[in-house]
Amino acid sequence: MLVTTCGHCQARFRVTPQQLNARQGQVRCGRCHSVFNGFQALERFPDDDTGGRLLAEQEARERDTAEQEAAEAAESFEASPAVRADAGDMPDLETVEDVQHASAPKAPAPPAAPPYSPTEPDLLLEPPPKEQPSRAWSFGVALLSIVLLAELAFAFRGPVAQRYPALRPSLEAACTWLECSVPYAREDGLLKLEDSELLEVPGKPSEIALGARIRNLASVAQEYPHLELTLTDNSGQPAARRVLRPTDYLGRPLAAGEVIGPGVELALQMRLETPRLKATGYELLLFYP
Repeated sequence: MLVTTCGHCQARFRVTPQQLNARQGQVRCGRCHSVFNGFQALERFPDDDTGGRLLAEQEARERDTAEQEAAEAAESFEASPAVRADAGDMPDLETVEDVQHASAPKAPAPPAAPPYSPTEPDLLLEPPPKEQPSRAWSFGVALLSIVLLAELAFAFRGPVAQRYPALRPSLEAACTWLECSVPYAREDGLLKLEDSELLEVPGKPSEIALGARIRNLASVAQEYPHLELTLTDNSGQPAARRVLRPTDYLGRPLAAGEVIGPGVELALQMRLETPRLKATGYELLLFYP
């Protein structure tokens, strides 16, 4: 059996290892409600009835010692010379007490402390109060969170604008101040090249006509791709290669924000000069640089 003693009011309680280990020994007294460490005044007694008798005998010895000390103090007071010299001139102490009790109302006696019960512990196992974070710490955490969100929005401004088109004007306005741009999607795997053909221009043997259709299969708008045209000879080997930018196959500069919308099909028609080259075949490739 384990017994601990409150360091403030000296009340004693029976405890278990589970109660002490729950909060690293921190317990609250059920009498004075003070928090103390139960390990500091821990005592161990046998688990049978002998432990209870030992506790009772120990408390009885403590009460007898306290009564004996009080009696010795009273005897020393009565035996002092100053008391004996004035004993004939003063009334009996009992008479004075009776008069005082009769003239003054009796004060209510303080409630007696309940006796120690080894079978019913009165411990309130409560954690110590947690310290609240300071206001400066909370402000710093909030500021760092805002900075982190701003950095993520800047790094992923393109995907955010594609997923939430309503935010694109705000992001573009912010990029104007930061001297950046909000890019559109650039998924060349979602662009399909259809019905391409390469023909000689009648009456002009040094020119060829290229026609093709580009379809955007993505669910979002995409930038105009680049085209790589490779001309081959009779043996199938590459004879010439040229990269065509959007301004080359559109025949004009791109306007700000001009893109291929989702599901839109773009038709291309352009002429190329091929002096001193007789092309018999070609390859056309879409890509983003």
